[in-house]
Amino acid sequence: MTQSPPKSQISRVEPTQRDRTLPIPNTLHKVSGYGTLTIYKMAASPFWYARYYEDGKIVRRSLRVADKKEAIKAAKKVFVDLKHRKMNKLPFTKASGFEVCARGLLKENEARAARGELSKQKIQYDTARLESDLLPHFGKYEVADIDYGVISDYINKLSTPSRPLTINSLKIHLSHIKTILKYAQRVGVITALPAFPKLKTVDTARPWFNSQEYSALHAKCRSLIGKKIRVDTKAGKLLRYVQISEEVYDLIIFMANSFIRPTDIKVLQHKHVAIIRGKDTYLRLTHPPTKRHGSPVVTMERAVTVYDGILARQREQGFGKPDDYLFCPHQLNRDYALRDITRQFDQVLKVAGLKETANGEARTLYSLRHTCIMFRLINGDGIDPLTLARSARTSVEMIDRFYAKHLTPEMNIAQLQSSRSNSDSLDPQPAKPAKAKGAAKPRKK
Repeated sequence: MTQSPPKSQISRVEPTQRDRTLPIPNTLHKVSGYGTLTIYKMAASPFWYARYYEDGKIVRRSLRVADKKEAIKAAKKVFVDLKHRKMNKLPFTKASGFEVCARGLLKENEARAARGELSKQKIQYDTARLESDLLPHFGKYEVADIDYGVISDYINKLSTPSRPLTINSLKIHLSHIKTILKYAQRVGVITALPAFPKLKTVDTARPWFNSQEYSALHAKCRSLIGKKIRVDTKAGKLLRYVQISEEVYDLIIFMANSFIRPTDIKVLQHKHVAIIRGKDTYLRLTHPPTKRHGSPVVTMERAVTVYDGILARQREQGFGKPDDYLFCPHQLNRDYALRDITRQFDQVLKVAGLKETANGEARTLYSLRHTCIMFRLINGDGIDPLTLARSARTSVEMIDRFYAKHLTPEMNIAQLQSSRSNSDSLDPQPAKPAKAKGAAKPRKK
């Protein structure tokens, strides 16, 4: 009789990948009264799964629960959903995971960007947000399982001391989630959207330069033209040298007189500029739409003088043709062109001591646009808000929420106290003192 080898000598057979994804026999449980509906567990997951046989197809779903009683309840919901799909002639195997829908939306948006409907920068931001934040949290969910609680938990995770996102940043995350769920609704994965947490919006007035600060800024920039500024790392080591060019000086005055955004610098070409000289002198800018606004931008007269100087200088350098760019025409990589001129402007701000406002808000290239709008609100002679909004490619609401917040009564005291004529005054004429009752009438002499 052959003896069996001791247990210590028996080689342990590791389960294969296929074994790990097969049902564990002693966990198979048929749900009574629900046809072929069966729940089971497998070695590859701590959760229960549901299996259902219908119309020659086997449908498997993760129930996302580890408790057997909860698994039975969840499996019954799966059964009802499958019957609903059969009655409405919907496919049983339709992909319904959050990641599937998120990537489907991303692919759709990439096609829209190729048609010019969306910016490539938006696609980049959406992709980064999806990979770093959304998928790690929502990737494990079926779209139908995402409710108020799941979304609220995500927002709470982003609102931590280690990552103190602003309300506006949190709103961008919520908007992205809602857009993905709307896509899922369009393709029939869900029929309705869940409730979303509400975040109170706190409008922060945009940092700008008052007239004294603006004068100091472009005066300092002029003195720095041609000079190199050393930029160090936080550890004090040399990072780079930034040379201040004449272009950044022109840009400061041009932006403060033209309402354009920094992103417009990348696309603004000479063919987009029309010089209007007459009773009123200005530039009409018809560059591609930005932030869904495409109305022509009408500049202040000072912008014409700056543009004439730019055009003359560029023609001497071999540029200035219709397809050449107004700023950094030698740099065909327009993203780099914007980064380069932004870097120069940032160094000018630091040298001039104007990087931060009195309230500690950081100024950027965008502050020049805000300055242009503020100067019109303060110095404009009764300017129509709609006209200002159209020329700035924004809305009256945005002007009121983010720019007019800076206004104080003293800034427009003359306009506040002005009137068309004396008859327009709302103050009544001083009343004559009433006669006291019983007062004696004066004698006639």
